[in-house]
Amino acid sequence: MQSESRQIEGLYADVEWALAQGLPERDLIAMLQRLAKAATPRSEYFIYAQRNLAELIVRRSPFRAARLARSVLAVRDDDRAYAVLGLSHMLMGNYRSAEKAYRSALALVPHCPWYAHNLGHLLDVALDRPREALPFLWIARRGLPHEPEIASSLAHALLQSGDKKGAQKELAQALGNEQEAQELLESWTR
Repeated sequence: MQSESRQIEGLYADVEWALAQGLPERDLIAMLQRLAKAATPRSEYFIYAQRNLAELIVRRSPFRAARLARSVLAVRDDDRAYAVLGLSHMLMGNYRSAEKAYRSALALVPHCPWYAHNLGHLLDVALDRPREALPFLWIARRGLPHEPEIASSLAHALLQSGDKKGAQKELAQALGNEQEAQELLESWTR
């Protein structure tokens, strides 16, 4: 039992080292799969492996990532598992399920700018509810004021909500170029 525990701790340490060194995804995936298989189901090591594996594969395999995230959520509420579940559903076109997952992630970490951004962008673009998106996009903008992707999402929701002047201001500030902001806004209204 003690050697089994040492083996799992060693696998975990190897994964942590690999993440810190930026090893290729293929190596990380194999290491995380070994850790998940060796760990006791529902243990911290199991949760760690399943969640990190889901985050690594979500764009390539959203269905599998959603299953992995759900295996974590079956054990406990976990904001990162909810976030990867939200992204998985979004990539698969299940927008209402994605909304529910992102709202759950934000309930656990209310001021996370990336969760707020993803929910706001989803509400605005996929669900055509830009006014409802604005509070989430403002949370994201305040949390990461220099992030152009967030500023762009906020500007889009402002424009869709009828606030062209506010959209122009946010976009110009993010891009650092009034003319570029105006051209981008015009492309959104065509």
